[in-house]
Amino acid sequence: MREIVSQVLMVPPASVKPESRLYDLGAESIDYLDLIFRIEEAVGKKVPVSRWESFVRERLPGANLADSITVAFITEFAESERARV
Repeated sequence: MREIVSQVLMVPPASVKPESRLYDLGAESIDYLDLIFRIEEAVGKKVPVSRWESFVRERLPGANLADSITVAFITEFAESERARV
């Protein structure tokens, strides 16, 4: 996921760490859609945006998303999608 985040946000891979907040790396709302598309490619199946939204609501209820969505969070989502049957 580090490489995917680096590509989508056009930042050096060295600046992408698990604790890096996507907002701090320059992410805008359209970037999250691009990340979902890239996750689809990585896991080899369609990932509805609604599933991303549900994941965020369940894992980060009431959180300030700019402060809460990290590379580790994106990785967790991708792994959960890979594990889906």
